[in-house]
Amino acid sequence: MHLAFEWSEDLQPPLPGQFFTFLPAMVESSAGIILRRPLAFAGFESKKHAAKSSGYQSAIAHSIYQIRGPCTRALALQRPGSHIDIIASLGNSFPYPDGDEKAIIAGGGIGIGPMLFLAASLAENGTIAQSYIENNSKSLETSISGKEIQLVFGFRNTLFVPKFKEPTYDIPILNTWEKLLSGAFMATDDGSEGFHGTVLDALEFLKKDDKSLEIWHIYGCGPGAMIAELAAFAERNNFPAHLSAEQWMACGIGACQGCVLPARKGGYLRVCADGPVFEADAIDWEACL
Repeated sequence: MHLAFEWSEDLQPPLPGQFFTFLPAMVESSAGIILRRPLAFAGFESKKHAAKSSGYQSAIAHSIYQIRGPCTRALALQRPGSHIDIIASLGNSFPYPDGDEKAIIAGGGIGIGPMLFLAASLAENGTIAQSYIENNSKSLETSISGKEIQLVFGFRNTLFVPKFKEPTYDIPILNTWEKLLSGAFMATDDGSEGFHGTVLDALEFLKKDDKSLEIWHIYGCGPGAMIAELAAFAERNNFPAHLSAEQWMACGIGACQGCVLPARKGGYLRVCADGPVFEADAIDWEACL
């Protein structure tokens, strides 16, 4: 599902990796007491860009989500033009890669939202490297001038691969997401689309095929098991890595301590206030599983 909402000029624009919390106006009576829910930003259009591309008179923030319970179900029922209770922007953001680093942007499932945001931000000053599997054996990569960016997305099967093309409306950010998705190295667990395997399998394949001398900088967001694998992959190859943690939250501002993860150096770190983006070696990801 795609959520777009107006962004106040009084607020700083959100950055890739940051999130917001929302509370829908109404939920089903059987849901009981509902806490705020966090969603990651998947894109942002400035007032100038939004007016030019879509005719909106304010900046627009975007997010991608799945319907998983009463809160997201209520969110999906919101009508265009209705009001929603949002606190934003929250958390930290992804750092940009250094000049000699190749950005490897990995997303799994619904975790592709912030990765699309990061890729779009980097692509403004760089290149989307397009890769795909041909006959399950050859990798083709095309790039132009600028910093190279490789997207790697993983899904259970082809039915879970999002389709952003809107047949009725010409929505610019959906076109951007579709372009990024079409340029990504796609992996599915059952091989029904793209590479047969997990995101980690795809990275191992691409690493063997990479003849450049560039240092990879791993960026990731997705299920816990995938994040743990990305952290281990980065450590084995001595690659810098920044990973975004997905975690249940209550307050979203660091007060309740309800979203903590075990730190490698001892103690705990709050996903909402210390993250959600962490250096790969800051969290004991295996202990989170």
